Amino acid sequence: MRIDRVFRKLANTLPFMMAFIDTERRYQFVNERYEQFFGVKFADLKGKLVAEVLGPESYERISKIHSKVLAGEDVSLREKVTLRNGRVLQLEIKYVPNQNQRTGQINGFFAIINDVTHYASASEVLRAVHDVMNRQSMGLSTDRITKLLKLGCEYLNTDIGIVSRVVDNEYTVKYAWSTGDPIPPGTQFELGNTYCSVTLAASDVIATRHASTSKEFSGHPCYAAFQLETYLGLPIRINGKVWGTLNFSSQTSRGAPFTDLDKELMGLLCSAIETLIINNSKTDRLERLAYTDFLTGLSNRLFINEFFERLVYQNRERLNQYYCALVDIDHFKQLNDQFGHDAGDTVLQAVALEFTDSLRNDDVCARVGGEEFMLLIHAEDKADIARVVDRLRQDIEKLKIEHDDEIITTTVSIGVTKLQEQDSFNLAYKRADKALYQSKSDGRNCTRWN
Repeated sequence: MRIDRVFRKLANTLPFMMAFIDTERRYQFVNERYEQFFGVKFADLKGKLVAEVLGPESYERISKIHSKVLAGEDVSLREKVTLRNGRVLQLEIKYVPNQNQRTGQINGFFAIINDVTHYASASEVLRAVHDVMNRQSMGLSTDRITKLLKLGCEYLNTDIGIVSRVVDNEYTVKYAWSTGDPIPPGTQFELGNTYCSVTLAASDVIATRHASTSKEFSGHPCYAAFQLETYLGLPIRINGKVWGTLNFSSQTSRGAPFTDLDKELMGLLCSAIETLIINNSKTDRLERLAYTDFLTGLSNRLFINEFFERLVYQNRERLNQYYCALVDIDHFKQLNDQFGHDAGDTVLQAVALEFTDSLRNDDVCARVGGEEFMLLIHAEDKADIARVVDRLRQDIEKLKIEHDDEIITTTVSIGVTKLQEQDSFNLAYKRADKALYQSKSDGRNCTRWN
């Protein structure tokens, strides 16, 4: 088809993209809107195959549609298209076959294209926010916050999304999503060295796509360190107080200015994340109550039981790297009868503190009964665990526990078993309990094995 000057001039006034593709599926015309959107000149496209512009997956789908159009069928669709440079677009496309008036043959087709990526992404963000707001009872899932950050980055066309916690002058990354290297949670900066210092000072949405020349960010230490050209930030408030920030950024300048819709959706994202943080705080408190022994501050039987089940679920083979020890305070009833139940509570707390001070990070300790404690201890071999429990027994024997001008001493009996791959919590408990019974039968203040 010959594209004459009048047609070209008319096509260049249209508010949408237009392309003409011939029967060999080569570009023969694109209008100026098409050039502007894809950042390419027609001179560089002319004669190129559509397959050279689209990625292989997108072309495989669209080539089937092209075949229908070249057979004379009008086709309209919304399509997610991935370009060879990795750019993902949501496009509304109408394909119209062009017929030679004299011969009646199809000599190509017009593609009339509207980019709806912005609105499609906005819809995804809205759906995700709706999902978060209507699943509050499920507590915090880090994946859900990460999903919101990822959707925000895709919608705003930025590379980095961060939820930060700000305390005094300290900025801590709590959650992050990035198209590049991951940003580890816990990464810290001085607040003044981040763009979020500007956001918190303004107490509102702050947006720029030219940080190097903007009034707020020109010369900022954050630009000197990271050259972040694009930035959009908003304070996160919990119970009316500033908790941190939600921010999106990129080293490259965003193509289009931030719109009112962008800022509205930023506010919705921020509200959803605030809801998750509040909900997580409630869940943490409930979990602490459910899994903690009120008197000693140690974990309780429910916690150590579930910890055992997690070991089994994650890697049953790791069980044989742990030993289960049951520890029982000797003559505890007599102690209560002689000094009173308050004294008994004080002894329980002192022994629990000894456990906390003596055990290692990968060991677990719980109060599982009145004066009975269970330890799950990671150890290389029997000699290693023997050293740990004997030192613990001796340290408890040396305790001088003060209560109402009295000095109370106590001892403990210990039963130990090595965990086996086929163990359940109850099986391991029974073996350790049998060893504990033997240590009491042998005179107490000793360790026995099963």
